[in-house]
Amino acid sequence: MTKNNGLVKLSDNVKLYRRKDPIAMEMARTKDYYQKSILEAFVAYVPEQAVIYEMDGRFVSHAIYFLKYGRARQVYLFETNRTKYKEARNDAHRNHMTGIECLQPEWETNKFVRRDKEELIHVTPRSADVIHASKAVIEAGALQKLAAHVEQHKPVLWLDTSSHNFAEMEKWLESLHYQVQKEQDYQAIYVYQATQEPGAEEENELEAKLLERLETYKRQIEQLQREYEQQIAQMQAEQTKKIVAVETEHRAVVAKWEEEAKKQADLAKQNEQKNKQSQKETREARQVVQHISDALNAEKAINHDLNKRIFALLAEEKPVLLTMEKRQTEQQKELSALRYENRKLTRNLTIATEKYQRLNDTKVIRVMRKYWNFKKKRRLRNDT
Repeated sequence: MTKNNGLVKLSDNVKLYRRKDPIAMEMARTKDYYQKSILEAFVAYVPEQAVIYEMDGRFVSHAIYFLKYGRARQVYLFETNRTKYKEARNDAHRNHMTGIECLQPEWETNKFVRRDKEELIHVTPRSADVIHASKAVIEAGALQKLAAHVEQHKPVLWLDTSSHNFAEMEKWLESLHYQVQKEQDYQAIYVYQATQEPGAEEENELEAKLLERLETYKRQIEQLQREYEQQIAQMQAEQTKKIVAVETEHRAVVAKWEEEAKKQADLAKQNEQKNKQSQKETREARQVVQHISDALNAEKAINHDLNKRIFALLAEEKPVLLTMEKRQTEQQKELSALRYENRKLTRNLTIATEKYQRLNDTKVIRVMRKYWNFKKKRRLRNDT
């Protein structure tokens, strides 16, 4: 089942409209073609590049199978109901089956119409190599509408033998010299057999057996071929998966390399920018160093000139400085002598002070001081 609940997905990815009929329900259950085992058995009776009439529009899966696996050239799908006609046509278009042409028949007049965007186009189908008629078609008598076509072109007939009026159908087929070639699950293949003389009956029987044996071998070979093709398809699918995995890995590696290259390019760009910045800073530093060097050289020149002038001034002032130094030496000597005298006088003063203090502290001096104070007070009293 597909994501769209209105579609049925078969085993080979064919997608069909989910109709409310037993055929669509059976395909939805098995997820494969309707009557697939019968299709595989009967497809051996379909000539290559055959034109097939599918008389029942519900059997669009048969029409697709005939084109994909039965080597058919074209399939005409007949449907009288307009709604079912659109559904069958959409199924063919959805699966890109350009070899299927949907027609609306008018059995009474044997005219066929194709609807193209609500435009009616009258079509004359090619003569049929194979005609498939379901139970509903046989019971409706639609196959007898093609009696003239069957008598003229003698196509292979695939018929449903479970219809209630099939006894009459058998009589009609016998009158047209049709005989059963293959029968399975109420499905039968009828092939036209030309009238033969009685004397050649054994020869024809042997020929029929040989043909049957050849058909058996042919079916076995075709079965082996299908199995081989399935194995080849499986191997191709595995190889495709491996190739896809390798391509995915390769793309991942390429993407990784591109990312690494991009990173390296970004790093190179950043390094280049850093180098440019470093070169710029180096140039600026060199300029600064040059300026500093020039300034130092200028300062050295100035200092040299100053030193020369200083030395010249020193040479001029040297006698004065020597005289001043000599005078300073003499002054230091005088100062030393004065200091010595000062220390000597200080020592004598200290001795005199001690003597005075001792003398001042004697009893006689204290009595005399009291006497002086007394006389002073008395004098002051007399003055008042």
